[in-house]
Order: sequence, then structure tokens, then C-alpha cells
Amino acid sequence: MTKVIIDTDTGVDDGMGLIYGILSPELEIVAVTTSFGNVDVGKVTKNTAVIMERLGCDVPLAKGAGQGLAGGKAGYVPEIHGEDGFGNANFPDPEYTSLVGATAAQLTVDLAKQYPGELTYIGLGPLTNLAIALLLDPELPSRLTKVVWMGGAVRVPGNQTPVAEADALHDPEAAALCVAAGWDFLQIGLDVTNDTIFEAEHLDEVTAAATPAAELVAAGAPLYMSFYEQIFGRYCCAMHSPLTVGVVAHPELITAEETLPMVVETQGRFTRGMTIADWRPGQDSDARDWGDGPRVRIAFEVDRAAFVRRFVDRVIGKE
Repeated sequence: MTKVIIDTDTGVDDGMGLIYGILSPELEIVAVTTSFGNVDVGKVTKNTAVIMERLGCDVPLAKGAGQGLAGGKAGYVPEIHGEDGFGNANFPDPEYTSLVGATAAQLTVDLAKQYPGELTYIGLGPLTNLAIALLLDPELPSRLTKVVWMGGAVRVPGNQTPVAEADALHDPEAAALCVAAGWDFLQIGLDVTNDTIFEAEHLDEVTAAATPAAELVAAGAPLYMSFYEQIFGRYCCAMHSPLTVGVVAHPELITAEETLPMVVETQGRFTRGMTIADWRPGQDSDARDWGDGPRVRIAFEVDRAAFVRRFVDRVIGKE
């Protein structure tokens, strides 16, 4: 099993990603951490605790950042994730049985020291908690050696602005710091998540099932799918965070990736939050004044159908 920390801003698709992680025998979740993003960090922590308790996941849960490194809060979008952040499911308050006193960043630092070289950090939202952890412990990249992030867009448009994906735009300073840190960094961005689709027939299968995971997905997904119906012209939704968890459990899902220089724009009036990779063919980026910037792995093709089928089967208890 792969030991993982899941950092999330739950969120409908983020919740679906956490659900998939809990259901995946390939993963050993050692902690779950929360941050602002789709809704404020209090609602995120509530949604996360609900999912963990209903699925019997009793690992440490740590509340994290309520705003980005440079201050300011995200512009929340209740029309996408609901006022409560989980499709207006309006779950009753959880028991918070796993909530610990440590911050998300401190817990990340502590676990990286406990499991040096063993942990994969799965970031499903803004990278604020990881950036703070890096500031607390500059040696973190020598211990927490792999980061897999649902964020950014390279060869496709953004979803928050024409060029910026939401998790990158929520805290570009944190993303820039983490991209440059020197660990094995894998970006699962809109290039692959936009086309990994949970269809109406999948929701029908989930709604007909009686598992706790199916009940959670059926409660949260409809509002999210209604939003995407305006974009895709059919009742469905993109599986951004579930796919990100999925490729950690099943690396073979990635069928094409490239390792490219990347920077995150923090200053541009129209390009703030843009994840810029130099993917010009046949170019020596260093010779073109790109500099000695970080190189990250970027997924460009995945086996979408295989992942969605496996997601549904695990949620309904078929696998």
C-alpha cells in the first residue's frame, strides 16, 4: 500500500475523491487535512469529518488554512458546490472524533518525519497547507518526496479564469512555492480531469445502491452535475479530485505524461494563477531564458473510462 496524506477543500468532487481514497485498498491514509477553497475551512472540515465518520475512517483529521499565503479569501461559488460545500446535502454535525489539535501544516511536518521517504501528499485543493509546512520545515522535500496535485491547466483553458484553474488561483503564491520545492511533483490538472466524466447513468447506479459511500455521493452530486449541465450540455460532472486520488492508487491509469519546466504566475492582472509550462517542441528552454526553474510531471492522457468504472464499482460495493 502507498501511504498518503489527503489534503482537501471538500467540495463535492473533493469529497468524492476522499471517498475513493478511503475505499481503495491500494492506499493507506495516514491523515486527512483541510483548507479553505470551495467553501470556508469550517464547512470543509465538517464535510470531511462527515465522510470519514460515515465510512469508518478514523485517521487523524487536522484543520488547516483559512486563507491564502498572501491573505484574502477565495471567492466561494455556492452555485457549484452548494452553500454547505457538498451539494446542499446539509448533513448534521459530525462527532469530530478524529479531529486533532495540530494544524494541517504541523501534522504534515510531523508525519513526514515519522515516515521519511514513504509518504505521498495528495493535494485536492489550494496548496496552502503544504506551503506552510514547507516554511515550517525547509527540509521537508527530503522527507516528503512525492506530491500529486489536482490543480492547474497547461494545454487547456482554466475554469476560474480563461487561463487559471480554481485551486491554483485560490493561492498562487503557495502553488509557486510548492512547484519550486524540488520534490517529485505530479500535476493532475484540467488537461485530464475535464474529460473524466461522471454521467447520469453512473448516478443512477449509485442512487440505486445502499452503501454508505453511495449515499454520500448521491446526496452531493446532483447539484454539482446540474452546474456542469450548463457547460457540457448534459447532466454530468467532471471528476477532478477523484481522478487525482485514482492515479495514486492506480498509476497505470496515466497513459501519457511529460516532464516540463513550470512556473505559477502570481502577478499578472489577467494571468494570476496560471500554471505555465514550456511545452514548445524541440526547444531548449534554458537557452531561451526560461532559467533553471523547476520541472514537474504533467499528466496529459489517462484511461478515463477504466477509472470511472472502477470508481462507480467501489462506491456501490461491487469491487
